[in-house]
Amino acid sequence: MRPEPTRDEVRKVLEDLAAGTLTPAEADDWARPWITEEAGDVQDELVWDTIGWLFGADSMVGPDEYLYGPLDFQAWLDAFDARSKGG
Repeated sequence: MRPEPTRDEVRKVLEDLAAGTLTPAEADDWARPWITEEAGDVQDELVWDTIGWLFGADSMVGPDEYLYGPLDFQAWLDAFDARSKGG
């Protein structure tokens, strides 16, 4: 069983995704074990919600069109930060 990712680890994935140094497919791959496997229970609600966002980061609406893009990823990071600070 994998240990639950920390908020810092999840934020780093979000930050890299928003900056474009991590692809949507890489973010999805990172999140996949906690969604599709019994990687371990994620107790932190913010971490769990964010893993759900990341798992869908590479969702497509057409053959060459992603559902989410850089503005969405930045909004996810901003929302994560706001919730992390209790806002």
